[in-house]
Amino acid sequence: METRRKILTRHRKGDGIREISRALNLSRNTVRDVLRNNGGTTISYTRKLQPYPKLGEYIDLLEKLLRDNKHARPKRNAKQLYEELCLVGYDGSYSSVGRYIAKWNERSSNISPAACVPLSFEPGEAYQFDWSTDKLLINNEIITVKVAHFILCYSRKKFIYIYPNETQEMVFDAHVRAFEYFGGTPVRGIYDNMSTAVKKVLRGKGREWNPNFERMCTHYRVEPTGCTPARGNEKGRVERQVRVSREQFFTPMPQGSSIKEINDILASQLATYNAKHKHPEYKDKTLDDVFEQERRYLLATPLLFDGCKQLDIKVSITCLARFDRNDYSVHCSCAGKIVQCKSYADRLVFIHEGKEVGSHERKFTRGRTYYDWHHYLPLLARKPGALRNGAPFTDMELPAELDKVHDHLKKSPNGTRDFAHILSYIPIEGLEQVRSACAKAIKEKTIAKDVILNILLRSNDASQVLEEENVTYLPLKYAPCAEPNAYNLLLSGVSS
Repeated sequence: METRRKILTRHRKGDGIREISRALNLSRNTVRDVLRNNGGTTISYTRKLQPYPKLGEYIDLLEKLLRDNKHARPKRNAKQLYEELCLVGYDGSYSSVGRYIAKWNERSSNISPAACVPLSFEPGEAYQFDWSTDKLLINNEIITVKVAHFILCYSRKKFIYIYPNETQEMVFDAHVRAFEYFGGTPVRGIYDNMSTAVKKVLRGKGREWNPNFERMCTHYRVEPTGCTPARGNEKGRVERQVRVSREQFFTPMPQGSSIKEINDILASQLATYNAKHKHPEYKDKTLDDVFEQERRYLLATPLLFDGCKQLDIKVSITCLARFDRNDYSVHCSCAGKIVQCKSYADRLVFIHEGKEVGSHERKFTRGRTYYDWHHYLPLLARKPGALRNGAPFTDMELPAELDKVHDHLKKSPNGTRDFAHILSYIPIEGLEQVRSACAKAIKEKTIAKDVILNILLRSNDASQVLEEENVTYLPLKYAPCAEPNAYNLLLSGVSS
């Protein structure tokens, strides 16, 4: 760098190339190159002709090996080719062979690895699916979410939905919503190799699909197609949609009180986008206009797919089933037993012996417990004292009539036990019937356990009598007739 500075400084003062060369003891070519490069920091020399003194007689053999290696499976690397040349007498260096192989590869294929062929699809032929990661502002807290993206390859109509994560339940729910939104299914679905869909990547296009994912594809009669690993261009439409959607719908960061609220806002924005955005190929038509042409090629969706993940869980003696680091209550009859948990994207359903024993909104917290006080009501008949400090009953919401009865009864020594006994009739008679009995007792100003239960049981008897009065009997073909003389014969002792 110092030498370049001296050359440029002398040239600025008016010295010529010859004078600078003599003063600094440099060749004139060196001085000329520095001046032509205007003092650039790099001066490089590229050899125009590369001699191969030792490799020369083996070049033909090396090129034959390279041509054969191009179609070989598995391919041999440069080190293996060098060792093969050594076996026939080559005693040169490995670097010389490596330089020649690099030059040969550059000559044989001057196509950029990023180059790809534009794709074309027929109406109803395929859709593409992918996930993206974005951020939302929910209740003044920034959270990371997963966004499911669908796009029909022909019409480019898109569907987007936000989820807390990308588990298999979310994948199923996204497909159910997308196919319902499109009103049908194309022939093929194009996916990357996500673990919720692909169990194992085989050679070429072969895939071992996840059994549950394949069950969904069978339900909708869709043929799944896996992309080549690290080849995003094979589903370029949805890859581009992810970038466009991030700018269109997630900039600035969406805000709301819940993911559901933001999904509702996103649905209206998406409808506007599909209705107004011009198709990239049919410039005079919108996405919805081209979709109307594609709609008739879609297969109408059958019954909605039961997109859940099933898991067997043992219920604790406190009637709690643990799922995904949270506890959920189930009916007290299942304490200590095994129940089947059907997990959906937004809810959990617990099944025992073919009957539903619990249903909860799915939560994505950690270490929390969620109760449904209805599950514990049968226990109050045997353990009425549990009403006082029972965790499920702490925040239970009751009709106003039951709250008024509770406030009145708890003034007496055994009031809490009496109210617990009244609540234990809800699973048997129903909440509305118990509420009606309490309302009648309040109206008659006779609030007491025995009175309320008496009203409840009398109303059941009245409804049963009413049902019997409304019974229609079959008409008799032969009407019975009374014969009092038959009794006189019995009294007289005369046999007939």
